Amino acid sequence: MLFVVGIVVTCAIAVGFAFILGKTLPSMPNKVCRFLFLFVLGVPMSFVINYVNVWTLGYHKRGWTGVLIIALLGATAGTFWTPQPRNSKTP
Repeated sequence: MLFVVGIVVTCAIAVGFAFILGKTLPSMPNKVCRFLFLFVLGVPMSFVINYVNVWTLGYHKRGWTGVLIIALLGATAGTFWTPQPRNSKTP
């Protein structure tokens, strides 16, 4: 039962993170601001997901180094990933 709770909570966190990104990233044309925003948001999100995984699924705890590497990779990918156009007829 705890396994299912862990999966549901992790998915809920991911959906909330995607909602925040969907509302904020299209309005950030500056790549430096986008990178900093993603990095600052990615560090606590990674800690929360790690806490849920330790509590429910029994995974080992991730330290600061792992969290910073994951946040850095996510911020780098999110910075250079071009946002999708809102109008489906534009190329």
